[in-house]
Amino acid sequence: MSFRVRINLLITVLTALFAAAMLKIVIDDARRSIREEMEGSNRVTLQLLSTVIRDAQIVAKPEDGERVLLGFLRELGRVRAHEIQLFDAEDKLLYGSPPSVYKVGRSAPEWFVRLVKPEMPVINLPVHTGTITVLVDPSRSVVDAWDDLQNLLLLIAIFLVAVNVLVFFLIGWSLRPVSLILEGLRRMEKGEHHVRLPRMQTPEFEAIRHTFNGMADALEKSLAENRRLALVAQQSGDAIVILDLEGRVSFWNPAAERLFGFPAAEIVGEPARLIVPHALVKEAEEHSAALRARRTVDHVETRRRGRDGRSIDVAMSAAPLTDPATDDVMGEIYSMRDITELKRAREAEVELAQNRRLTQLIQSSLEEERRTIARELHDELGQCITAVRTIGTVIAQQTEQNQPEVHRSARTIVDVAGRIYDSVHGIIRQLRPTALDHLGLRETLEEAVAQWRLLHPSLAFELAVDGDVQALGETVNITVYRIVQECINNVVKHARAHRVSVEVTREPGAGGETLSVRVRDDGQGLVEPEAVRATRFGVLGMRERAEALGGTFDLLTPEGGGVEVKVTLPLAERSAEGTRRTGE
Repeated sequence: MSFRVRINLLITVLTALFAAAMLKIVIDDARRSIREEMEGSNRVTLQLLSTVIRDAQIVAKPEDGERVLLGFLRELGRVRAHEIQLFDAEDKLLYGSPPSVYKVGRSAPEWFVRLVKPEMPVINLPVHTGTITVLVDPSRSVVDAWDDLQNLLLLIAIFLVAVNVLVFFLIGWSLRPVSLILEGLRRMEKGEHHVRLPRMQTPEFEAIRHTFNGMADALEKSLAENRRLALVAQQSGDAIVILDLEGRVSFWNPAAERLFGFPAAEIVGEPARLIVPHALVKEAEEHSAALRARRTVDHVETRRRGRDGRSIDVAMSAAPLTDPATDDVMGEIYSMRDITELKRAREAEVELAQNRRLTQLIQSSLEEERRTIARELHDELGQCITAVRTIGTVIAQQTEQNQPEVHRSARTIVDVAGRIYDSVHGIIRQLRPTALDHLGLRETLEEAVAQWRLLHPSLAFELAVDGDVQALGETVNITVYRIVQECINNVVKHARAHRVSVEVTREPGAGGETLSVRVRDDGQGLVEPEAVRATRFGVLGMRERAEALGGTFDLLTPEGGGVEVKVTLPLAERSAEGTRRTGE
């Protein structure tokens, strides 16, 4: 039943109760009025008849009294509510009042008559020749009361209808905002959380509108935030798992499905120990106890078990899930990421660092061994060859006049010794350039380029050294020299080039100074596949030398043809090392 119908029904009931009370009052008043009217009429009628009877007895003779009284009654006619009857001594009716013509033919309902009709006694007045009987007939007064009551009932009915119609439309007009509110609530129930109510004239409904719109704003923001959080959880690359207080899985996002192999429909509701290795059950219980105590677990590297039984290295963070209303712990939230490849990369990086240190150590040992060999060749073999050459020269001088064959043999010894000496010095320069120990990187490169020009006259060599390269340290110096040396050897053997340029530049940078080494030729370029080139010992050696010092190595193919080797070495720590060595 609608609110409007209820209001109208209430008004109808109240009006009916009011009408019933009014009817009771009206009926009681009608009964009282009719009684008072009848009693008053009785008194008047009795007084009149008593006076007439007395006068008739005084004036007329007894035998004429009946005639006089009868004539009076006939002239009197009918008193409104009284019927007068004259009986003789033998109770024979001599006269009866004529019937009333007032509202003739009309009568009130019997129930109404019983309610308002008074009980009036029959009055008998004795006369000389008989009796006058006076009967009270209130039917006409009852009809008048009934007519008044009908008019009142009609007025009440009209009032009731008018009030109900007026109230119905007034309530409908007043409750029009209710339909807007209901429509807004229905649309909100359907998920249209953007709906808002318009302004309303009634202060009470305006307050409801303000509250509704505020609630809708808060609900829309909350749902949007929940959707964002749900999307984050669903689309997150990390496995997100939520456990209830019994340790059972209550949420399992797609990343968790991919990581552990359990579909959400299969794992939700199951205990979380399904993904915990037996050896780590105690650790998992300790983490759970910490979360129940409102502590967090941050970036712990541990292991979990997949559906197929494989062990998975994960980085795990966890936090307690609390009820925002009561702040009670209601579960546990875990975020896990597969770090199997990361751990392998770490191990590979550690192994690579160890290999680089080993390579650097080998290279240092190799350079030291080369230096030792070069020193031994210079000091021992070089002196021996010089001695042989000197002896041969002396013999050649002494036998030039008288022993031509010995002279020729001596000259041959001298020439062979000179060639051996030159070869030994070439080997020494290959093993360890002496200029690097005494002069520096710039002079060593200039001497090497000059030597290469003599050995390879068909190649045009260019050397450019920019910046201070004197205090770089032995490690950097030998690394640069060996890289340039390897590049020149490759150009001579494979490039078929006509020109080769060497640039060594000390450059400032955001992270500190760097040493840039560029060796470029105009030869036939890279004719081998990149995978084959990368495995050649010379390329590997140059790359290892550069990376051992924290630098970079690039093998490029310029647009003009040929090959360019670019090496960049950081000098932040090496310069200090070179300074210390120079000071020593």
